[in-house]
Amino acid sequence: TCDTGFSNTGVGDVNGDGDINVLDIVLTVNVILLIEPLTDDILFSADLNADGEINVLDVVLIVNMILS
Repeated sequence: TCDTGFSNTGVGDVNGDGDINVLDIVLTVNVILLIEPLTDDILFSADLNADGEINVLDVVLIVNMILS
């Protein structure tokens, strides 16, 4: 269990619910806008391009995961 109370199930599944969907995008955007705190588990799950930052590039990669 991560700091947010969600189970970390892997890259792209930011909220840890077992699915990669629009809820993961919303949480990622909320981290970018500083609405949600950045935790180590969110950084691991949302940093899809592994640059150490959460930004719009990661959102685009999550969208691509959902569409493919």
